[in-house]
Amino acid sequence: MFVKRIDTLDYLRGFALVGIIFINILQMVPYVRIPPEYGFWSRLEQGILTFVYHAVYGRFYTIFSFLFGVGFYLFISRARERGDQANVLFVRRLLILLVFGFVHHQYQPGEALLMYAILGFLLLPLYRLKPGANLAAGMLFLASGCWIGPIGISLGMFVLGLWAGQSRIFEQVKRHKKRWIIAQAVSLVLIPFGLWAEREIVDATGLVDIAMVAGGLAEDVFYVTTLTILLEFPFMKLWLMPLNRLGRMALTNYIMQTVLILAMDAVLNLSGHAYYLILAMIAAEILVIQAICSTMWLHRFAMGPLEWLWRIGTYGKIPEHYRSKHN
Repeated sequence: MFVKRIDTLDYLRGFALVGIIFINILQMVPYVRIPPEYGFWSRLEQGILTFVYHAVYGRFYTIFSFLFGVGFYLFISRARERGDQANVLFVRRLLILLVFGFVHHQYQPGEALLMYAILGFLLLPLYRLKPGANLAAGMLFLASGCWIGPIGISLGMFVLGLWAGQSRIFEQVKRHKKRWIIAQAVSLVLIPFGLWAEREIVDATGLVDIAMVAGGLAEDVFYVTTLTILLEFPFMKLWLMPLNRLGRMALTNYIMQTVLILAMDAVLNLSGHAYYLILAMIAAEILVIQAICSTMWLHRFAMGPLEWLWRIGTYGKIPEHYRSKHN
């Protein structure tokens, strides 16, 4: 049985990858600042860094976490519809992700896959809860992030993603378009308050990572709602197709970003020598290369190479519903 993909989720995954690389390259490659005497270039770099810290840092990993929760719901639901042992398959899926995450963690200590694989087991008992209960649980876990850090925030976004899947908000966007627009407008109004809260948390606790995430939740909602609404217009789907291609190969592209950053650092001796402006340009170039390569790959294959391995490891074979190419 073939189940139609929800394209919006692929666009959102691709969008998250765009933001993540600009943070990862900053964390993986020590950079130097352009001296003030360079005038325009120094101000440009400062502007980019300010934008990254207030509009990107801590925002896109939370979107990725939210999408992981949505993906969990879809995986379990569709496996049950096929009559498969859904929980067993999801456990296998997490174990394969654990292997990917462990290997990736050796080269990128700030990566998310290892934590996703471990926390993912906690989603299984929550699947049977009502959407309202999961919405409340998700908010509670998010609030707990102020004390237990990124684990609470990631788990909260997982559960909110599960709630979103249960509520089918991405499958019925047109039907609930008014609600999407209201959520977009409210989140836009709340962004300044989020940035203020971010600064207050840093000043009071010094917990930068938690502050960035907590302060950026309104931005997360604004990003997701805005992109989802835009994708209701066919011409926007066409213009933003590179995001879709990046997102359909999210696992492959996420890990390959690390490979390419480390390779370019080794070849060009970037660490401690490159300006962040240069690193940002390299990140943009990597994204362009990945978008082109993903498009070419998906013209021939149904999914990315690591996605194939993930599914083979999950099912013990190439599952029938993944054998043919679906575009």
